[in-house]
Amino acid sequence: MKAISPRLALLLLAALAPAVLPKFLLLQLSMALCFALAILGLNLLLGFAGQVCLAQGALFAVGAYTTAILSAKAGWHPLATLLPAACAAALAGLAIGLPALRLGGLQLAIVTFGVAVLVPQLILKFDRLTQGVTGISFDAPAPPSWLPLASDVWLYAICVGVVALCMGLAMRVLRGDTGRSLRAMRDNELVARSMGVDLVRLRLGAFALSSAFAGLGGGLYAILNGYVSPQSFLAAKSIEILIGAIVGGITSLPGALLGALFVVFVPEWTSDLSPALGGLIYGACLVGMMLVARDGLAGLAVRAFARWRKTFFPIRPAAATTLPQETTP
Repeated sequence: MKAISPRLALLLLAALAPAVLPKFLLLQLSMALCFALAILGLNLLLGFAGQVCLAQGALFAVGAYTTAILSAKAGWHPLATLLPAACAAALAGLAIGLPALRLGGLQLAIVTFGVAVLVPQLILKFDRLTQGVTGISFDAPAPPSWLPLASDVWLYAICVGVVALCMGLAMRVLRGDTGRSLRAMRDNELVARSMGVDLVRLRLGAFALSSAFAGLGGGLYAILNGYVSPQSFLAAKSIEILIGAIVGGITSLPGALLGALFVVFVPEWTSDLSPALGGLIYGACLVGMMLVARDGLAGLAVRAFARWRKTFFPIRPAAATTLPQETTP
């Protein structure tokens, strides 16, 4: 009897979710998938490329506003705006990545966090385009007439499909020469340069790909809500995405999903337990997670799965073969 692989189990859970979850929880799960895209991009940039970025929330906002503006003002179909949202965020990421050519560590963290603080103010400043504090509202896309799905299930299926596509792209990047170059740049830039790695091109490419994922997540977030406003993309959003990356596992692609579930569901559960002490309980959960799973929830899940597989599906040793003995004439 063979054990079910983690990927197959994840796909089965994703397929069963619409059948077992109520509408509100399914919407929250779709929101978590949007944040998983932004966290996935941060994992690529910080965990594999070694580049600090605290502006994922700002790039998330770029994607969301691109989708909202094209849908509400240009009359685009919301799903057709996802690619422009990713491209706009990628261009913004390239601009943010330029200081990374000369800065690093805490200096780069401060610069990128400054961008996260600046973007909501820019949204308010260009109110003719962004509608300022009023925000932009538009209608969510309805499922095709030939597809008998409810609207919430249709949007959830779109989120699952986009996340699966981006996860596959990220795995393909990391398994090739680009992934080895990213790890070499993260571990030792001098050694990577001596091996012929173009650090400028690689660093800017990492920022662009990470930002494109965040822009896709922002576009899906805008479609799910049908509304965007500056209050949804304050600087705390970037910190929230960073927490999700660390809790899920900064060097794990599936950890992006676990981190997104944590930042979406745990704060609400803690506030339901005690409205007055919700923040305190959430902080205690963060401390406890770092003590129990220092390499994130993904590392904890891998160790638990390995123990379960070893217990229920032990590897049987190969049967010993006896060599024929020589016979003397």
